[in-house]
Amino acid sequence: MPHAQTPPPGSRLTWIPALALVISLITQSSQASDPPLPDTNTDTDTDTWWSLRPLASPGVPVAAATLHSGWQRTPVDAFIARSHQRLGLTPSNPASRRTLVRRATIDLHGLPPTPDQVTAFLEDSSPDAYSRLVERLLHSPRYGERWARHWLDIVHYGDTHGYDKDKPRPNAWPYRDYVVRAFNDDKTLDRFVLEQVAGDVLFPNTTDGIVATGLLAAGPWDFIGHAEVPETKLDGQVARNLDRDDMVRTVINSFTSLTVQCARCHDHKFDDVSMHDYYSLQAVFAAIDRADRPYPAHSTTPGPGPALVYAGTVHTGNGSFRGTGHDNGRPRPIRLLARGDIQRKGQLIEPGTVPLAAGLASRFALPTDHSEGDRRAALARWLIDRRNPLTWRSFANRLWQYHIGQPLVTTPNDFGRMGEEPSHPQLLDWLAARLRDGNGSIKDIHRQILQSATYRQSSKDRPDATRLDAGNRFLWRMNRRRVEAEVIRDSVLSVAGRLDNRMYGPGFQNFVIEKPQHSPHYLYRKHDHNDPRTHRRSVYRFLVRSQQQPFMTVLDCADPSRMVPQRDETISALQALAMLNNRFMTTMSEHFARRLTGETPRRIDQLRHAVQLALSRDADDLELQLLSDYATRHGLPATCRIILNLNEFVFVE
Repeated sequence: MPHAQTPPPGSRLTWIPALALVISLITQSSQASDPPLPDTNTDTDTDTWWSLRPLASPGVPVAAATLHSGWQRTPVDAFIARSHQRLGLTPSNPASRRTLVRRATIDLHGLPPTPDQVTAFLEDSSPDAYSRLVERLLHSPRYGERWARHWLDIVHYGDTHGYDKDKPRPNAWPYRDYVVRAFNDDKTLDRFVLEQVAGDVLFPNTTDGIVATGLLAAGPWDFIGHAEVPETKLDGQVARNLDRDDMVRTVINSFTSLTVQCARCHDHKFDDVSMHDYYSLQAVFAAIDRADRPYPAHSTTPGPGPALVYAGTVHTGNGSFRGTGHDNGRPRPIRLLARGDIQRKGQLIEPGTVPLAAGLASRFALPTDHSEGDRRAALARWLIDRRNPLTWRSFANRLWQYHIGQPLVTTPNDFGRMGEEPSHPQLLDWLAARLRDGNGSIKDIHRQILQSATYRQSSKDRPDATRLDAGNRFLWRMNRRRVEAEVIRDSVLSVAGRLDNRMYGPGFQNFVIEKPQHSPHYLYRKHDHNDPRTHRRSVYRFLVRSQQQPFMTVLDCADPSRMVPQRDETISALQALAMLNNRFMTTMSEHFARRLTGETPRRIDQLRHAVQLALSRDADDLELQLLSDYATRHGLPATCRIILNLNEFVFVE
């Protein structure tokens, strides 16, 4: 392999050779580690970018080899097996039943299985034992709490405004609860889209129809630029322009993985999105502001007083935030801004969207006297149109990502030409078409993936396969994954016997607020970790944008100020220190020890039970001896802390 040219000693590395050097190194690296893509799309339209080609369900490949024909369990495996054969790969052995019950439970619930659940599965010798396990997990309310967190990452949900003052949003939580309910109820994807973009128009006077529009207000909001600066002033216009940009990005990035925001200042440099297209999307939201709005209370809500949700709202400025409304709720005129400059207004733009496919109109045919809601309803219907290939592909890719640990398209928020091509395009299309053409059930896609032999593989490394596919892009084994910050926190609470499974309602605050009148200070160090009100699942945590919870941040929790389609996964000394010494961990270790002593009197049985609770397996004799010796010297709480710091506790095999 040729080496990249390096500058002579003492010379300055200017940006041009530096860029060439970086490109060379990246190219060499990719050539060394990534095999070619074997699962090509048979579509002959090579002039159209892959994500914009019409979506049709490809035929399921016929088993190519005896080994693979006996291995396959769902159509998913047929696509994976074809890639294996073309690359000379073979699948790994199945994971052990104990590994599988822990993997599936954490995957779908975000919690470790209890010892009784593990035992029940291991003792069930029926052929459909695993299928029934998957069904039990999918029908538990814990499933919605787990998978709602993924969607809330994508749409950058938070419970404060962000920006300078970062004031609390006391009524943001009904939208979070809507997402939890939507997953638990297996709301169809088309309904999920329609409600969040235009539910108040399409399904008026329903709880979900109104609360779901919290999506439009999920991101940061400039309190000063909206509530304290009138729209007649330049700064007020800038704030509202940026606010509409956030709504456009949230809707289009989340549902279609198309980076339309790149066309705010100039035509998109890589994709067929013009400035006119971008500002036509801004025109869709031209009358929308963010404010508290009433809704018919759901049975899972109440507290006293009227039910309110912080959501996309059309109002006149006399509501919760004075001065944010416009012209008695009529849409603002949206003009194309040269270079994105609010002072360089160009032609008036009508509402519309991006041209994607033949027969799928990008400009909305609306009557002259149409209402604001007609614009959002038109966009919502465009998003779920059968001819729109992006929505179905985008969501299928996200589901695959959260199950397997890597998406089929490694740029899940960018399906454009600057993004990556899918590793298995026909598998992606099969999943997307099933989502579109079936009954729209998200749980059905879960089943197709979870029941597959691909998902059930061992995660152990194999040097022969590593040489061919070092990154496991073609899934010759399952990916070993570190669990997210919320799963770590919830699992600690669970094994300590402190987890409160009460669902819904206002988020718990694990901080003390000081100086709330102007710019609130969110002080996590003053929180009492023994407060039972904060022992609920992490999805119900009050999320602050400007001052995030230190323990969760160290563990790579999503930043609620930005859309996070994939979480960072870092390894740092701070993580080890936090897991060992953070007051949450020391407090819960004490509760863990109290639970053990309360449930069994003998020390050796306490340690055996601790390992079963935390690691979903039995401890061997050597482990019990080491733990017993440590407990004798340092006490049971310290020993519990050691168990919670084992790799097995924070990784899923």
